[in-house]
Amino acid sequence: MRSRVVATCIVLGLLAVACGNATTDKATATDSTIKGAPPLTEVSGADLHKKVPISGVQGVTDDSINVAAITSKTNCLAGCYGPYVDGIKAYFNYMNSTGGIYGRQLKISSDRDDAFLNNEQTVKNTLATDKPFALFEANALLGSGIVDIAQTNPPLPTFIWNINPEMPGHDNIFGTIGAICFNCISQAYPFTAQQHGFTKVAVLAYGVTDSSKQCGTSIQASFQKYPSAKVVFFDNQLQFRQADLSADVSKIKDRGAQLIFTCIDGNESVILGKELVKQHVNAIQQLPNAYDQKYISENAQYLEGALVSPQFQAFEYEPQLPEAKLFMEWMQKGNLTVTELSTEGWIAASMFVTGLKLAGPDFDQVKLVSALNQVTDFTDNGMIVPINWTYQHNNPRGPGGTTIPKYSNPYSCGSTVQVHDGKFVPMKTPPGLPWICTSGGANAPTLTKEPVYRTFKPGTPIDTTPDSK
Repeated sequence: MRSRVVATCIVLGLLAVACGNATTDKATATDSTIKGAPPLTEVSGADLHKKVPISGVQGVTDDSINVAAITSKTNCLAGCYGPYVDGIKAYFNYMNSTGGIYGRQLKISSDRDDAFLNNEQTVKNTLATDKPFALFEANALLGSGIVDIAQTNPPLPTFIWNINPEMPGHDNIFGTIGAICFNCISQAYPFTAQQHGFTKVAVLAYGVTDSSKQCGTSIQASFQKYPSAKVVFFDNQLQFRQADLSADVSKIKDRGAQLIFTCIDGNESVILGKELVKQHVNAIQQLPNAYDQKYISENAQYLEGALVSPQFQAFEYEPQLPEAKLFMEWMQKGNLTVTELSTEGWIAASMFVTGLKLAGPDFDQVKLVSALNQVTDFTDNGMIVPINWTYQHNNPRGPGGTTIPKYSNPYSCGSTVQVHDGKFVPMKTPPGLPWICTSGGANAPTLTKEPVYRTFKPGTPIDTTPDSK
């Protein structure tokens, strides 16, 4: 039940990503982060079609590079994640239309459903039977399945929609954001309240999962450090699929909360929205992982005014990135639906191909993992905030669980939209600067007063003094 639960800490918290050009035609040399190693060069142009014999590499044939996908398609307790694979398909179709890479087509040779709760066994079956070159996963409860992936030898390159606490410490597992700190203090929540002029907020979280409880606790702690508003109601003991929220909403109403931060899933958000309307409460929700036009349209009357921040640049901001247009073009060609999950799949596939480009025509799994882990600013052509894979596999709190984040994303940014009449409306930002950021990170002694507006589109220098440094 964590997909929507965890994302609050991601969406409004610190985003970080690493940079690679999916559509560039120019080779770029990047200094290796491994002492004494030669510079990394991303293969481009005619060299992308250079084919060399490869033998003994799992999942690679003379004609194809075969990957596996595991997502929760059925028994979805907090949303289904099958659309993640649609984005991967679209990106592979795009690459294959150009001739593939290194004389081979990219193929999803196995697409398994872990039915939400069976991730570990599904992973074991995939590793034993499918034997892919790489793995793509979207599941809210990766659990011990991620341990099996981390222990593969050679390391299996694995790309996940990162909403999971199990990722830290595993150098072969790459998210579309870096490792997450679920209980870290963040400026994001108090900053959001401050920017919208809210002085009283409420926090709701589940009590049946640690990630949700930690999410709620971190929001409360963030307001204690940065008291831009008062937390007038706090409940982190909700039951999953709790149908009756009337008591909580009554207290939210009586105490005058204007903004409700939630660590709950989309179904529960609608239950909450209905009760808010029923009791005539003039408060809006912050919705984790709700960047879904169909979901918003179907529940418009209950989600009016809600704030939503996807992990990538929201499509409503103009001018739209060329990468976003390319994504939509290939989704349409494949008769696939654009959703938050499919966008995440596209970004993950782009990261995978970036690793192949850096590994070179005589690639293997070890070379791909090693190359990606030297990338310091992956943005998928501006779609996401830069990830630095030289350290963002680590727990942001550091190996000792220190109170001050050591390995956190240096950029504290969100690309936020607001629900109005069943549609997403972008925030007012300077033209071409869609990311709204704080400065100083969690170490800042005081809350950021004025936002820092950013873009990470190609050709824009990455700031050498990011927000939390």
